[in-house]
Amino acid sequence: MQVIKEAIKNKQTLMICYKGLPRIIEAHVYGANSAGYEFVRGYQIGGTSCTDEVGWKLLDVRKIQAVTIIPDQHFAKPRQGYVRNDPAITTVYAQV
Repeated sequence: MQVIKEAIKNKQTLMICYKGLPRIIEAHVYGANSAGYEFVRGYQIGGTSCTDEVGWKLLDVRKIQAVTIIPDQHFAKPRQGYVRNDPAITTVYAQV
């Protein structure tokens, strides 16, 4: 998804609909796992989820129904706990 790559490149916050629930995330890495399925590792800062917790999430792109960049909402640096070259994502398309 080009919009995810753009958001990572520009450190822009995303609004996504994931499993039918709205989430606000700071996407840090986007790519595919060893089976070829695409994932986004991001820090959820708002919205809802099954656990209703903010924090690090590994999101299966197949379960994203909609994604948009939130205008004028950026993050300055990677969140604490971010690990570059995420082992869950073996082929990286974009990362902070």
